[in-house]
Amino acid sequence: MRLKTIWIACMTVLFLSCNQQYRITKMSGTIVEMNSAFDTQPHQQMEALVQSYKTELDQEMNVVIGRSAQFMDYKRPESLLTNLTSDVMKSYGDEQLPDGADIGVMNVHGHRATLPAGDITVGNLYEIYSFDNTITFLELKGNDLKKMFDAYARIGGAGISSNVKLIIDDKKVKSVTIDGKTIDKDKIYHIVTLDYLAEGNDNMSAFRDAVSSINTGVTLRDVMIDWVKEQTRRGEEIDSQLDERIVIR
Repeated sequence: MRLKTIWIACMTVLFLSCNQQYRITKMSGTIVEMNSAFDTQPHQQMEALVQSYKTELDQEMNVVIGRSAQFMDYKRPESLLTNLTSDVMKSYGDEQLPDGADIGVMNVHGHRATLPAGDITVGNLYEIYSFDNTITFLELKGNDLKKMFDAYARIGGAGISSNVKLIIDDKKVKSVTIDGKTIDKDKIYHIVTLDYLAEGNDNMSAFRDAVSSINTGVTLRDVMIDWVKEQTRRGEEIDSQLDERIVIR
């Protein structure tokens, strides 16, 4: 039997009459298993409170907001789910940035679950995008963007938008194009990524040299939820494809 547990903390507070303030003088706690063996009234009340929140949360998480045409997973060098996420990120940048976005960049393990075929619930997207990572816009020189793709070659690929074509050979970049063009080392490129990656994490140290960085404060999860809802409003299923945007030879 799976047991629910809850931390019960007790504090003794000393009243200081001299300045009308309180301070904690002692704190202790125990873990109480909330099951049928504990039938005292206080525990029943606590379980009822927890259950009321759980019921409300379950109702919100189980709302169907779209439909997936197929099962999608996440892996290297590319996958249905990383491709989908990266494309939606670039699309968001195209909408929000005055001159649009050049590429969307997403790490593989920013996804924490697969997307099942069929109904998509709010809970599905909370499971996939379980971190509160926020969309961040970077301006990056072409020279530093090349360094980012060098990192992609070393790690065997990650999420990238479909307008990129990257060929990797022996863990090195053989060729890379954006919208069919080679990278101009002096051009400023507009990148849509996550705050986590913008900080240089997960092999993205090249992002630390960004000319500018703007954290939108909008979570990737919210962007994906809104995008799925909009596709559904248009009568479209959620779909993705493997299009050889990253090829390892």
